[in-house]
Order: sequence, then structure tokens, then C-alpha cells
Amino acid sequence: MLTIFEAVILGIVQGVAEWLPISSEGMTSLLMINVFGKTLAEALPISIWLHTGTLLSATIYFRKDIMEILKDIPQYLENLASGKREDQPIINFLIISTLLTGLVGLPLIIFATGMTEISGKIATALIGLLLIFTGLLQISASKRETRKELPSFGDSLFTGVAQGFAALPGISRSGITVSSLLLRNFNATQALRLSFLMSIPAVLAADVGIAAMGILTIDMNSLLALLFAFIFGILTIDLFIKIAERFDFARFCIVLGLLSLLAYFV
Repeated sequence: MLTIFEAVILGIVQGVAEWLPISSEGMTSLLMINVFGKTLAEALPISIWLHTGTLLSATIYFRKDIMEILKDIPQYLENLASGKREDQPIINFLIISTLLTGLVGLPLIIFATGMTEISGKIATALIGLLLIFTGLLQISASKRETRKELPSFGDSLFTGVAQGFAALPGISRSGITVSSLLLRNFNATQALRLSFLMSIPAVLAADVGIAAMGILTIDMNSLLALLFAFIFGILTIDLFIKIAERFDFARFCIVLGLLSLLAYFV
């Protein structure tokens, strides 16, 4: 359960951090564990729920892309039923990557939310390690040459599995998916676009998952947190996507991860 103050602060943090490759889930989890006194098992479903607010922001921001995809679905289904092999690479990418995200991410959510005995300091250290991993992955990916525009079956498999690991707080969903797409030789602009498009069905699936497991209580304060995540997501998405295209946040992830590890020994 969240207080009004906690709901507002968490919504603001989610709305701003979602568009940067620094793990908004890690940021909100660290805040809840170290400031609001929650356990990892309590913090994780709330962090996942907060993504619903920024999902709505992304849906509005990418509405033209989404409308194009929705318009292509009837033709896609018709081709599928008739056995035609006419490609719809974006639709294929979203379907395959979402399925793999669920297969990888759901067991990780169940595992993490079952860790009821883990202390706040240990949870902080684990999140710190995952933040360092995210930063190192981004540094590695940034050195790759880029040339691709449309995703293949292999890209869908690789990125879908990668996104599944973002169920762990500290693994940035945008960071790991953008890095994965860069490793698959996409240009930065297309990598960001595909990353945020694939977040929409993935977050919806995660919401269904935590609802089915009964690990989140939706009340007025949790809805307030979602509202603030949506508002600040709308206000910041364009600016921070442009910032993310130009600036290297990998070292920020590593520094924050090291500070989280240091907190374990203090």
C-alpha cells in the first residue's frame, strides 16, 4: 500500500526515468526499499504497475506508428490464414518478442516476488549489480556499427529474451532492448522506436500477470501513482528520448550501481 506522498513521488520518478536507459524499475525499487521501507517483494509489483502510466504516455507519443500497425493487422491475419508469405516485419517482431518476454520475464517476477526474506541492503546490492551490468552492456553496444532498419526473426528472438530480463529491478528495459538492437546493427533512432513500441504489449502482459498472481492491490493511491507517471511521462518523453539519443547514460548506470553496492557495506 502507498501513501499519497509515496504515490506522487514514485509516479514522478517513473514518468521521468522510463525514457532513459537507467532502469526506472530499479530507481523506483531503490526508492521504495531505502526511503519508504518496503521489501523487494512489495516494491517489485508496484514498480511494474507504474509502467502502465508511462505505457499510456508512449501510446500517445507513438500513436501514428500504432495506428499504422493496427491498420496492417487485418491484412496480416488474412495473409497468415491463406498461407501467403508477405512479410510484416514490425508485427512479426512485436508478436515474437512479446511472447519471449513473457516466457523469460514471468518466472523472474515470480522468483523475485517470492523473496520475502531478503533484506533491504541485500536487495539494494543486487539492484546495484544489475545496474552495473546494464551500463557495461550499453558501452559494448555503442561501439557497434549500425545499418539495419527492419527487424528479422533473429532480432525478435534476441530482443524478446533480453526484454524478459528487464523484469529484474536494475535491468533497464529501454537500456537492454536498445543495446540489444544496437548489437543487432540497428541505427540508434530505429532502436529507440522499436524499443518503445515493444514496451506496449510487454507492459500490458506484465499487468495481466501481476493481476493474475494477486500480488498487487489497486486502490486510489496506486491509481494516483499511475496518473502522475502518465502526466510526467507525457511532459518528458520527447525531451528525454532526444537526450537519450545524444548522451551516454552507461556510466551513470555504473556509478549508481557502485553507490548501491557501497550502501551494502555502510
